[in-house]
Amino acid sequence: MRTDLITSDAPFRALRAEWEALWHRADAAGTTTPFQSPAWVLPWWDSFGTARPRVAVLRGDDAALLGLLPLYLLEEGAERKLLPMGVGITDYLDALLDPAAPAGAASALLAAVLDTAADDGVTSCDLPDLPPHAALRAAPALPGWREEGWDAGPCPVLVLPEDPDALRGPVPAGTLRKLRMSRHRADRAGGWSAQVAGADEVLPFWDALVAMHGARWTRRGEEGGVLGNPDVRAFHRAALPDLFAAGALRLYALRIGGAIAAVYHVLAAGPDRLLFYLSGFDEARSFESPGTLLLGHVVESAMAEGRRELHFLRGGEPYKYAWGGVDRRNAGRRLIPP
Repeated sequence: MRTDLITSDAPFRALRAEWEALWHRADAAGTTTPFQSPAWVLPWWDSFGTARPRVAVLRGDDAALLGLLPLYLLEEGAERKLLPMGVGITDYLDALLDPAAPAGAASALLAAVLDTAADDGVTSCDLPDLPPHAALRAAPALPGWREEGWDAGPCPVLVLPEDPDALRGPVPAGTLRKLRMSRHRADRAGGWSAQVAGADEVLPFWDALVAMHGARWTRRGEEGGVLGNPDVRAFHRAALPDLFAAGALRLYALRIGGAIAAVYHVLAAGPDRLLFYLSGFDEARSFESPGTLLLGHVVESAMAEGRRELHFLRGGEPYKYAWGGVDRRNAGRRLIPP
């Protein structure tokens, strides 16, 4: 193995084709998520980057790309931090590794970044939101570095049965009753239908999600909700077409009486997981419970695709547990130089 450290923008962007191929290999093996793809990280870098990348690259003897760890330098007051690209709006952070990468690959990537920490004046390397099987959870820091850890919070997961008729059990009976009632009400309100966006529908469906999400949270006193920041909206608008082209995006829309009543932003991770990222629904249709209707459709579609897990991602909102979500917990690491 050979590790290199990229510290400028152009060589980092030049990795895109190799990076995408590496991500597809890992995705096919079910060892990564779309959060580690260039379709997610590069738009994030365009929207939030500091122009100070610290990207560790791992290559094999044949020069093939085997691993990537995209970090960057951020100055906050007297602190100078190394942070993962994607931090803040990314629910699962980790290094990206080829399924055939040798043991110690994540450690080699982390060491390549930490080796230059003294020259960069780094005060800490923060690695938040590491899911349970993240390679970076077990990668050791360099000798002499201190470590602090923290519980980064729950990420509930619904484990789906192979048999659709066995959904009652993982999903509480009360939620399934509510779903049936919502479908009856929507049928009486002019009928309902759900679909996944095609290429030409991605941005129109996204615009509908933004409008419904923003209206709901603005009425609650939080202007625009998590999409109130224009940089966040710009990131998503840039990322969505690339995520769709990579096969990682499922943008579901629900119509009641022909009008869009809910949109869900869902990511496909490998052959067996869907990641429920963001939603918007029309509160004027609350009698028909469009959120319940569309989530029921997503669950059934996931089982029809042979997927085994629906990840609700960060946060312990009650609806996640009402659908049978069981906590898995992210962890965070802070590495402090000697």
